[in-house]
Formats: sequence, C-alpha cells, structure tokens
Amino acid sequence: MSTTPTREARSSVILYARLEKDERIGEVRVRNLSATGACIDNPGDLNKGDRVGVTMGTLTDLVAEVMWTSPKLAGMHFINGAIDLAEARKPRDGATTTAKPSAGWMNNIRHAYRVRSD
Repeated sequence: MSTTPTREARSSVILYARLEKDERIGEVRVRNLSATGACIDNPGDLNKGDRVGVTMGTLTDLVAEVMWTSPKLAGMHFINGAIDLAEARKPRDGATTTAKPSAGWMNNIRHAYRVRSD
C-alpha cells in the first residue's frame, strides 16, 4: 500500500511563490498548480521529504512536503489540505502583475529605432 497522496490534475501557471526552508527564504517559479500540490523550479537545495513554508498569492503559512526532485524541478504536496486556487493566483502584498522588462529582447521592445512607423 502506497502512502503517496493522489495527484490531482494540475494547471500550467506563471506564478512566483516564496519558500522558507531552514531559515532561508527565496522566490521560486511555480510551473503548475493544483489544489493539493505544485511543481516549482528547484533552487538546488530541495530534497525529497523536505518540509517548506510557502507563501503564494494571498495564501500564507502553507506547509508543503517535497515529494520528488530533479536538478531543475521539484514537486510538492500541500500538507495543510486543499488550497484556494483563486487566492494562490492573486498578487502578493498588493504587488502588481505588470513587470517592466529589464533584460533580453523584451527590454528593447519599445526602443525608438525598433518601433515600426508604417
């Protein structure tokens, strides 16, 4: 008999969450999300069985167990129970969702010499 929780269908998302582990705090990208778990970018120090504190959207004080890891990703299961997906998708602490690009080709998207004047 397996003790692994049943995995619900997950939705692809572009969200960021704050993780707390061993008194360290960091931001990670959430790749997909369900009411009971998520797949995140692995900052490199997560291992199967770790417990982490999670803040996502307006949800605080979430606790998750890392269920699996790879060099780039990690899957986690929310121990507190099912979360409210709408609240998880809301901006944190009144932050806006419109970020100004600062690198790559998006940085020059409004550059005067790149704008077409047809």
